[in-house]
Amino acid sequence: VSIPEGVDPFFQPGPPGPTRPEKVILYVGRRDPYKNLPLLVEALATLRARGIPARLRVIGPADARYPEAPALAEKLGLQSHVDWIGYVTLEELRREYQTADVFCLPSRYEGFGLPVLEAMASGTPVVCSNIGSLPEVAGEAARLVNLANPADLAAALSDVLTNPDLAAHYRQRGLQRAHQFTWSHTAEQTL
Repeated sequence: VSIPEGVDPFFQPGPPGPTRPEKVILYVGRRDPYKNLPLLVEALATLRARGIPARLRVIGPADARYPEAPALAEKLGLQSHVDWIGYVTLEELRREYQTADVFCLPSRYEGFGLPVLEAMASGTPVVCSNIGSLPEVAGEAARLVNLANPADLAAALSDVLTNPDLAAHYRQRGLQRAHQFTWSHTAEQTL
């Protein structure tokens, strides 16, 4: 029997963020190849080419072993539209989730996918891949993407960023889904 992790109640919706000229796509995690960050950079390029003013914020450690995503952003002329932030405090992480327009995890594999739940608990719509543990964690509360067709990622992000009703739908479903993953529930199942 698989026992899921819980999401810390520290992650919760906050006050509305500042009005920005660009829509913020948030990614939280390492840059290992299985995380598929270059695909997210390509999706950003597609969105901007379609006239959607999107910006990508990447939270997580730089790793010299995996220079592909930053190199691709430079090659595609996206340097001014990608923020490589690195590590942040827990309070800063919560604020990043709360103020993002969408959270995206295009990973090819996840043991669990805790950032998906943290984003949902923070009231952020989620777009993630439909493989590994992510469909089990996200359920129907996220827009699941087939990575076999790379265009699906840009299409899903475009839909969420340009359709306020759809974003609100995933925001509400995500909050409900995150409430199902508590540490007390995990402890009860473990016992």
